[in-house]
Amino acid sequence: METLNIVLFWANIVILSIIVLIYLLQLLFGVLFFLKPRKYKKAEKYHDFTVIIRAHNEEDVIADSVDSALKCNYPEEKKHVVVFCHNCSDNTAKIAREHGARTIEFEDYDPKHQKASYCMKLGMEQLKKDGEGKYEYFLFIDADNQLDENYMLRCNDAADEGVELGRTYENSKNLTDNLISCMTGLWYIRDNRFACSARSALHAGCVMNGCCSMVKAEYALDWDAMSASDDIEFTLNRLLKDGKKVEYISEAMVYEDQPTSLGDMFKRNTRMGNGLNKLFWTTGIRCIGRFFKTLFNPKVKASMKLTYWDQGTNNAAIPGAILAIAWLPLYCIYTLIYTGLGNTVVIPGVCSFDFLTFLLIILIAAGAAYLIPFFFQPLLCAITERKKIVVKKKSVLFFSILFYPFYMLIQGAGIIAGIFSKPKWKKIKRSTTKIEQ
Repeated sequence: METLNIVLFWANIVILSIIVLIYLLQLLFGVLFFLKPRKYKKAEKYHDFTVIIRAHNEEDVIADSVDSALKCNYPEEKKHVVVFCHNCSDNTAKIAREHGARTIEFEDYDPKHQKASYCMKLGMEQLKKDGEGKYEYFLFIDADNQLDENYMLRCNDAADEGVELGRTYENSKNLTDNLISCMTGLWYIRDNRFACSARSALHAGCVMNGCCSMVKAEYALDWDAMSASDDIEFTLNRLLKDGKKVEYISEAMVYEDQPTSLGDMFKRNTRMGNGLNKLFWTTGIRCIGRFFKTLFNPKVKASMKLTYWDQGTNNAAIPGAILAIAWLPLYCIYTLIYTGLGNTVVIPGVCSFDFLTFLLIILIAAGAAYLIPFFFQPLLCAITERKKIVVKKKSVLFFSILFYPFYMLIQGAGIIAGIFSKPKWKKIKRSTTKIEQ
């Protein structure tokens, strides 16, 4: 048994080391939440923006999305809205046109194509027919989004400083509808504060997000991201193929409709889990390889090396979580049973521990891993981002922070379920809450 215990102990150390390496930068960004993201000076000229909205039966919300884009404080001749209507069987296209958008409608009922990436691919193929140089920048938003009135101005500032790929601030338009919408909204607000701001301050690239992205048109017209997580795949493709990283534009704000039911939240997370897991094994792992390939190359900037490692390990978060779930409980249960029978685990030259010592280690480690990212981070977000978030029901915000760790368990279950399923692009229930500007 002593030999088995030694083997299991060192196997546990190796697996823990892998898990720590995967999540190390995320922990670092959490500690550096106070860093200020890059700021952009006021632009000297107006760039041309075309807002792209992907829609599948979104008649309930498409009007607000189109209206918010066309009402942005920006020259009329420099802003345009195009809605890609993918297999819409309702009045999405009709409503979008009535509110001033151009619509591109297509039917594609191939079961393998029932995801948002094919909507983007087919739509871009049509836009490409308009001729080279027709489009300068695309702004990608979802059909349930509302843009801040100064959104285009802030994106224009970044574009004027040479930003070609931008990730903007993802806020929530229905944050306190209920506990589910609030917890989900806090997750994305946390990502803005704890990940994007630190990345920007350290000159590392951010992760593109399909509902709040600015892209130089030349990179999107030949759409090459076809996974269920096409926004992250697009980020990795630009990094690996073009050597381009995504900059954070913190003052350009998008308000997104968050799910208000466990079912809709589960649908979103299964799509995420399915896409991200597959993406790591095809593309994300290549970023880690690129990091080691360029590690000692003085011609490659340190910020780019950091971006390669960050994007690769960030994409490995789901495989890392599966590894942790598959190994750690089994090792802990075995060791607790073994020491609980009165035995002591002895690792020569390293340590020894009995039942109570090992139990204390587990409780401390689990408490830290559970509370620090899943309780204190949303609490800090609510405090530090209080001027940006829209809170209509303070009690909902309070209980959402209190029970946020339990939400993370449910979210994780949905993501893992997505790995073993084939989620499709489905309509979800939309909130009637709007942002008044």
